Amino acid sequence: MKMCVDCQKEVAGKKAVKVREDKTIRVLRKIKRLFRVAKGNELYVCEDCMKEHLEKRKSFEKTMLIFSVIAALIIVLLLVTIIFSGRFEIWTVLSAIFIGIFLFLFSMIFKYVPGVESVIPVPVTKKPEAKRKKKRGGK
Repeated sequence: MKMCVDCQKEVAGKKAVKVREDKTIRVLRKIKRLFRVAKGNELYVCEDCMKEHLEKRKSFEKTMLIFSVIAALIIVLLLVTIIFSGRFEIWTVLSAIFIGIFLFLFSMIFKYVPGVESVIPVPVTKKPEAKRKKKRGGK
């Protein structure tokens, strides 16, 4: 089915923009297939939700930038304190990096808004149903 990611309604027969299939969506699809809950929907943003979606995406990109900077600052701060303390331990360095990555992924999981392929909505057509082949009777 062709679904809008914002309003969760079917977009077949309406104007919509296709969602870009990025790494995050591919990973989510793999996880859903692994747990056998995948629906196989094609993701779109309908014309009605487009303005709101673009604002959410802009906010997401800004949040990602802020969280990336905060994570980098935490990593640098922890690494600098390790150097000034004079005690270098690999576990402390790894934990600093782990904390930075965790902050970045935390922001990604809870604020993720997928990008779109274009900003101009186009009509979405319904997928034609596959015709079933008739079985021929054997002797």
